[in-house]
Amino acid sequence: MEQDLTGIVETILYISGDEGLDTLRLAESLETNQSRIVSELKRLQQEYEEHGETLQIVQVGETFKLTTRPEFSLYVEKYAKPPERSVLSQAALESLAIVAYRQPVTRLDVEEVRGVKADRALHTLVNRGLIEEAGRVKGAGRAILYQTTTRFLDVFHLESLESLPKIDESASDEGEEQMDLFLTNYKEQLDDEKD
Repeated sequence: MEQDLTGIVETILYISGDEGLDTLRLAESLETNQSRIVSELKRLQQEYEEHGETLQIVQVGETFKLTTRPEFSLYVEKYAKPPERSVLSQAALESLAIVAYRQPVTRLDVEEVRGVKADRALHTLVNRGLIEEAGRVKGAGRAILYQTTTRFLDVFHLESLESLPKIDESASDEGEEQMDLFLTNYKEQLDDEKD
């Protein structure tokens, strides 16, 4: 299997599509260890980069995906003619940032930080697949807890939540600046995708 590992990994990576290749699942099916699969994926990722391949391998959380390079995204979009994307409102972006940095959180937690109702913004984020329910608070009311999704990591090109820009909450002005930067970068990314 040693000589075939590259071919197996590339094939599974190709057929895994948007879901991505789950390294643990592949390791179990090949009866090998996960670190061997991850190592091969990292080697392939570097090889694709060095050879300037038109496709790239990206890591999103615990999965790896085969994607087009960003410089070709315009052509892919034109060819596929996706429906026009609607930009998230400022309220939704602020709520998303709060969930991302403080998760898991309840609607009341988000409202406490924002100072206004967050029902609609959270509903939009759930519908867009950027956040999801993460259980319920114990006790009276059993409020829903929210957390970000793998799609959130994918949209923001983050390997993990640890890749989020750091916010110093003790220096509130600086923390707000970091959160504003996070939101601004997302808006710019959406604008670039629409152009």
